[in-house]
Amino acid sequence: MSNHNKIDTSKFLTLPNFLSISRLFLLPLILFFIATKQNVVALVLMIISWITDALDGFIARRTNQVTNLGKLLDHLVDKIWVGTILVTLVLVKDLPIWIAGAVIIRDLLIVIGSSLAMQKKSVVYSSNIIGKITGFFFAVMMVSYLLDFAQSIRTILLIIVSGLILISFFNYLYVFIRTIKSQV
Repeated sequence: MSNHNKIDTSKFLTLPNFLSISRLFLLPLILFFIATKQNVVALVLMIISWITDALDGFIARRTNQVTNLGKLLDHLVDKIWVGTILVTLVLVKDLPIWIAGAVIIRDLLIVIGSSLAMQKKSVVYSSNIIGKITGFFFAVMMVSYLLDFAQSIRTILLIIVSGLILISFFNYLYVFIRTIKSQV
């Protein structure tokens, strides 16, 4: 086998990518514990997942292992993780289906836009501050339903998350359009 046919696994087999993938391995356990109403165990595993999500990017930047593959992997895992947990909270808890649908549609549009940008401009978006704030409120909303917070708190969180879905979507749309129009 010649050298040009070999896959360079050193760019894939990194600690940041392992941390991203670990969230997928935790996901079935989280879903099981939500479905069996073992909410505290589910929450602990969710917190571990959120910590790995924060660590993967931090470690990638600190060790100079930031790659488009890593960014794409992190994005995809996040979208799968959030969407799956939201659907489970709709089925097991009383999370409104419309909010889960809005998040999933927004995320699908972001993935499609990211794929187009990657094909046309060879760029993969990193989450910006608006995305991080939105993700934080997604997490707080998920916890509020998981732990059966008061309806008034959940309603306030639904309003905040609804607004952030729109703001973050239009922010990604702006970045996408700017990227596609730019000259590389």
